[in-house]
Amino acid sequence: MRFYEFEKAEGSTLAVRTINRYADEVGKDSMDYEMFKKSAELLDKQMLKSLAQHIENSDTAPREYVMKKIADHDPETFKKMYGDQEGYLSIMKPRKDLTDSEIQEGASMMPYYKDPKDEKQMTWTFPDGWVKDEPLDTPYMSNASMRQFLDTLGYNPDFEDNQPPVPAKEFIARTTQWLQKNIDKPSAEIPTTVDKNPGGPTMYSGGREEGYMNQQIKAHNELARKIIAKYPEVTHFGFN
Repeated sequence: MRFYEFEKAEGSTLAVRTINRYADEVGKDSMDYEMFKKSAELLDKQMLKSLAQHIENSDTAPREYVMKKIADHDPETFKKMYGDQEGYLSIMKPRKDLTDSEIQEGASMMPYYKDPKDEKQMTWTFPDGWVKDEPLDTPYMSNASMRQFLDTLGYNPDFEDNQPPVPAKEFIARTTQWLQKNIDKPSAEIPTTVDKNPGGPTMYSGGREEGYMNQQIKAHNELARKIIAKYPEVTHFGFN
């Protein structure tokens, strides 16, 4: 048995760290070492088009290992790459619409007002001080969570389509009304579902504790109030 000096496995997700650790385990003398390291790097950067091509050009064993770890530990990314394909990993083909800009996943609530420097009043801006105001930093949510949040409040959930910001006072009124209507009515728990396909990936979806939406709406309502109190120039909130 050969022993190797393990480097610290780095990465932003469990899938990245798992692949990195395995690369260190097999060691630099392995012909698959660079394949694993490159896969982890591209996955960490969310360069999905390049990652899919890199996987496609690799040998069967390391290709299936990387695909399985992404499917097991990062099912949302796996679905972006391979859609709803089922069956053996070795015969799955990546989607043709992949890009290397998937890192833009996710959104948060942003405070806005019309830029006074823009004579046509076509540009939205936000308070310079808010950018570094950690106590008033708004939580970052996945695309799916943000869509659910907006849909629950009756807003257009397709925030990716460059939706205009909503009036700040209206947002506070709407969230306050929702909270009042849902006192002692916690949002339902959404259990994590596991879909195991023989010979294929294990897919995970869902996973929300009871009252999750109540917590999110309450937190955003409180933040909105604090933001406009400290930055009275703010007139709208956007979600991007």
